[in-house]
Amino acid sequence: MLTLKQQRFVDEYLLDLNGTKAAVRAGYSEKTAKSIATENLTKPVIAAAIEEAMNKRAEAVGLRAEYVIKTIISTIERCGQATPVLNKEGAPTGEYRFDAGNVLKGCELLGKHLKMFTDKVEVSGPGGAVPVLNVVIG
Repeated sequence: MLTLKQQRFVDEYLLDLNGTKAAVRAGYSEKTAKSIATENLTKPVIAAAIEEAMNKRAEAVGLRAEYVIKTIISTIERCGQATPVLNKEGAPTGEYRFDAGNVLKGCELLGKHLKMFTDKVEVSGPGGAVPVLNVVIG
């Protein structure tokens, strides 16, 4: 069960998916907003409330992953089409251009969806040795 302030945080977070701004708008101190946002977003009850609200919103507008993927693919194909460069009179110059930046951005989004690009963190100690972790239980 969420407190009123936590529910407000969830509602505000859904506006722009910015935790720090959501914390401030929900009434938390500007000084501690970033740490509160991080803390709130890791609380299972708050994360579940956000996920549920996002799922309801997507369902309400009929948003499906397939639509997003098809739109990205369509945009990539449009941006990848070579269009003639025209001179001041509107005649083709013989040169062509395409929107490489947006093609690559679309491919990046699709690649992320397919989990092709993952950040890997390699942890090593001095000289490349694997660090020993001392865990105390109890």
